[in-house]
Amino acid sequence: MDGKCVLLLALSIAAFSTDAAVYKCADGVYQAEPCDDESEPLDLSNVGSSVANTTALSDSSSAQKEQISTYVRNKKIARQIAELERDRKQVIKSRDKELAHLRERGQWANNNLAGATWQQSLAQEMTAVTQQADTQVTSIDRQISSLRYEMKQ
Repeated sequence: MDGKCVLLLALSIAAFSTDAAVYKCADGVYQAEPCDDESEPLDLSNVGSSVANTTALSDSSSAQKEQISTYVRNKKIARQIAELERDRKQVIKSRDKELAHLRERGQWANNNLAGATWQQSLAQEMTAVTQQADTQVTSIDRQISSLRYEMKQ
């Protein structure tokens, strides 16, 4: 019952406000009743309603949302690229460290058959480490390239 009363009251206020006339008095005051016999109601029909402005706001709001969405997407991609570049540097640093360690171990090889075999084994390990690092770097480079292409679109 209370809901019906509130609804009826709201409708009556809305109906009153749409039918109300506005008069401008000589002293610059605006009021709902005529100031004198020569007062005429102002034509406020060109003032636009809040409903009409909502669509304009909606269009600009959706454009702004699109800009924000694009900005956020680009920032996310930029963070991913930065992370991949850090990973790439880490892979290269790890490769260089492992190669230096293997070279250091090669200095202990003797000038005999066992030493030569051991040096050959170390050279194979160095090749494997280099190939593994190159594969990882190539994969990271492809991911970075893909993300940069995605960012441009």
